[in-house]
Amino acid sequence: MSSLTLAVDFSASMTKCFFTQEVFQPELILMEPEVVGVSLQSLEAYEQSKIGDTSPENAAWVEHKGKHYAVGYLARHKFSADLQLKKRKFESAIPKVLAMVGAISSKYELSNETKIQLAVLLPWGEYQDRLLFKKVITEALSNYKFRGQAKSFILDSFLCMPEGGGVLIKGREPGASLQGLKIVVVIVGYRDVSLLFMDRGELSTGMTRSLGYYQMLDAIKARTSGLNEHALVKAVCKAGKNINPKALMELVNTVDEDYRANEISQIRTAIAEARVEYWSKLEPWLKLEVGRDVDEVLLTGGTALFLRPELNNLFSYTNVNWCENLERQIISNFQPIVAAKSLSMRLTDIYGLFFYLMGNTSKQRIKTDA
Repeated sequence: MSSLTLAVDFSASMTKCFFTQEVFQPELILMEPEVVGVSLQSLEAYEQSKIGDTSPENAAWVEHKGKHYAVGYLARHKFSADLQLKKRKFESAIPKVLAMVGAISSKYELSNETKIQLAVLLPWGEYQDRLLFKKVITEALSNYKFRGQAKSFILDSFLCMPEGGGVLIKGREPGASLQGLKIVVVIVGYRDVSLLFMDRGELSTGMTRSLGYYQMLDAIKARTSGLNEHALVKAVCKAGKNINPKALMELVNTVDEDYRANEISQIRTAIAEARVEYWSKLEPWLKLEVGRDVDEVLLTGGTALFLRPELNNLFSYTNVNWCENLERQIISNFQPIVAAKSLSMRLTDIYGLFFYLMGNTSKQRIKTDA
């Protein structure tokens, strides 16, 4: 019987998944983060009217328990879905997993009854629901439809960790001991900022606060007009700390050179002011929650990279770890994809979890074969 091992991160900026089949060959699949309920009639109309043949992850829709969901690119571009940032990740995670597994099974012609080894990341505030998530996803994987095709998979193993867990277990140098140390993981994401605390080798607690990157984007949009949020995210990341005006060109549609220069100047000012405003909210909270007695701070998340100078300065009193060993592995193995989308830092957490899952799966197979 065939098997599929995958680790999924339900980030609000992008659904990210590392996976491999039985022969170990890691691959990366990415999907837009949107999910939206859609009528079967609308989905059938889409299937009948589309021209061409895109990859399954870009035309993903699922049916489960009589409900239909468009997922990813299809949800965003055909059904105008929004991110629904106030909803729990748990709520959209089920159709995302079904769509991801469905897309992979379609691409690689995996048969029904394939065994699934699944690992997921959930925010600390939702981590307590991991057993419920396991129950729901086990049942869902066993009986659903992907783009109208019946799917049935066996959840052979399930691993859930709080966001930051991947870098906590794999982000430090190989062989580095956790014993006797107080370590904090800081995850600065699109939706939230989360903290994980490990004391003397044991995860002690965690917390999540709605101080994600979207707050800075909202501040930029409040100072400008007519900016597309998806384009703005990419442009701000490309522009970097010095806000390179060339990276902002795609945000401006006007053909008049004088007006274009004025608009780019306005956007640069808005970004600079929004960055200061955003950091003025984030810094006091981090100062309050992360004590000066910590031995090491691990940092992850795309927004953390954007704020690298500020975070390095804030935690200058201790050892700061940017999980560069994981980042180097990602760049080495997935260079074309991660370079094009500036993804390496945003993938460290789920990449670490994927390799931890692979280690556990291999150990289990050895026990079974013994």
